[in-house]
Amino acid sequence: MFRDVKATAVAALLCVMAGPVLAGCDEASEQGTPAAVGAGSADQGQVSGTTAITVEGRSVNVSCSGTQVDGRPVVVLLAGLGDGLDKMAAFQKELSEKGRVCSYDRLGEGASDQPPGPQTLESSGNVLTGVLDRVSGGRPVVLAGHSVGGLIAARYTPAHRDRVAGAGPGGRHPVDHRRRHRCGNPGVRHRAGG
Repeated sequence: MFRDVKATAVAALLCVMAGPVLAGCDEASEQGTPAAVGAGSADQGQVSGTTAITVEGRSVNVSCSGTQVDGRPVVVLLAGLGDGLDKMAAFQKELSEKGRVCSYDRLGEGASDQPPGPQTLESSGNVLTGVLDRVSGGRPVVLAGHSVGGLIAARYTPAHRDRVAGAGPGGRHPVDHRRRHRCGNPGVRHRAGG
């Protein structure tokens, strides 16, 4: 698992370094205007520490650390399926030594509310937009997703190039693959101790 975290850290750092170059290619940056921010985010203030915010009437648990560095985008970490921001804490702490880094619990994960129904990539993207409104301060972001978080980031980025400077997938899901494959059938998962 440490190798996966290390690979993800390298990918995110590369995105952070490439972010200012990518952000400089859009018209908003050339004109000196910040990227668009959703309605109401300016008067609500930027998130610092771990707190609950309201997105589309639901409570979403968000954590931000580090200091914003001029010219660098905010890095937003998206955890894998079944994981919350607690799984990203060590990674977030390491990256926050270089700039502002945030993570959040998707609806149904960690301390966030349950979703109102089945989640789709579109509904997950709507929640991500609400989170970005509060954590980015109008700056471009780099999305670094792990597992399903990477899928959400990959699907979100093309439609939101005005606010996403880059996106990078993380490593594979941190499952104990040796135990998963012990009977020679990779599709069968075994319970611990059995």
